[in-house]
Amino acid sequence: MRVLLLNAGSSSLKCAVMESAGGAEIASAAGDWAGAVTRYRVSGASGPDDWREVPWRGHAEAARHALADLPLGALGGVGHRIVHGGEFTSSLRVTPAVRARIAELADVAPLHNPPGLETLAAAEAALPNVPQVAVFDTAFHASLPPEARTYPIPEAWTRDWGLRRYGFHGLSHDYCARRAAELLGRPAAELRLVTCHLGHGCSAAAVRGGRSVDTTMGFSPLEGLMMATRSGSVDPGLLLHAQLRHGLSAKQVETALERESGLLGVSGVSGDMRAVLSAARAGDARAQLAVDVYTHRIRQAIGAFAATLGGVDALVFTAGVGENSAEVRAASCGGLEFLGLELDEAANARARPDADVARPGSRGRILVIATREEDTMLREVTRVLQP
Repeated sequence: MRVLLLNAGSSSLKCAVMESAGGAEIASAAGDWAGAVTRYRVSGASGPDDWREVPWRGHAEAARHALADLPLGALGGVGHRIVHGGEFTSSLRVTPAVRARIAELADVAPLHNPPGLETLAAAEAALPNVPQVAVFDTAFHASLPPEARTYPIPEAWTRDWGLRRYGFHGLSHDYCARRAAELLGRPAAELRLVTCHLGHGCSAAAVRGGRSVDTTMGFSPLEGLMMATRSGSVDPGLLLHAQLRHGLSAKQVETALERESGLLGVSGVSGDMRAVLSAARAGDARAQLAVDVYTHRIRQAIGAFAATLGGVDALVFTAGVGENSAEVRAASCGGLEFLGLELDEAANARARPDADVARPGSRGRILVIATREEDTMLREVTRVLQP
């Protein structure tokens, strides 16, 4: 079965055509309009196999161009990454009820669910007779135990409003846990892993026996680690103070925490770690502080999850920053030797995924893994359509 996979980010769209048997990628396309211009590429099909600037922007346009440029053939299904699935704990064929629930959750994941819905609408319009499958980023974290998923808030809020920890980046954490077991040559069932997905959005997960038992993101993708433009966790009292004492509306607070905080807010330079690191090397104190806060919070999460797991067999770095920034990995691992995680600085400096960058004698391994969310998506779409 040939499957089209559509992965909508906040300002990007990644597409891949894959074979369900063996997981071979036939072709791919990607559009990115995070900057001032849109960049687009098509690989493994007719079309330029390099990035080029194009005059359009947005998920609907990106989907339309990708569907025209990719060799779709006789598609058996289309898989969509949907960031927030709420109470959905596994992938599902898209129905009007499923689509409506995804839309209802858009206010909780405002940077992600709307792009997912826009891409879904474009695919349904272009491929009306092909089954569409929603693959939820929250599903991998459905295994969180009650003590990890429950917030210490009035019980009625949890019961009546569904306020609980859901967790995100599940497609990536799932893939990296399985890939780590392959690299270590050990069964996933016996491993204690801390996986760190560090990209535009950032989260860490504690994975025991291949199942998520804790994660830094919560009810929304705003909680947890510091990110590109998102704050991560802050004192709720700080938000109340901003509203009650300084007159900010709930919408103004949301905009500040989602789009004006994180690396951008602290550094004043950019939400792009590459630009922030460059400024820090040039002596910019605010940029250096941003890097320090970012890596401090990663170390905190690793230490907390080591306690949750009772030890760490391997620490995993993945996604754009995790895979490509030796500086961030080194700073994040500083002081973790007491956990048996000893970084080999030379190996880390030259690492290209997939690689083990721990010292030879390190009790725990430190892995750099190129995340392949599409592999998890393909597995899920195949499971739903060919049970």
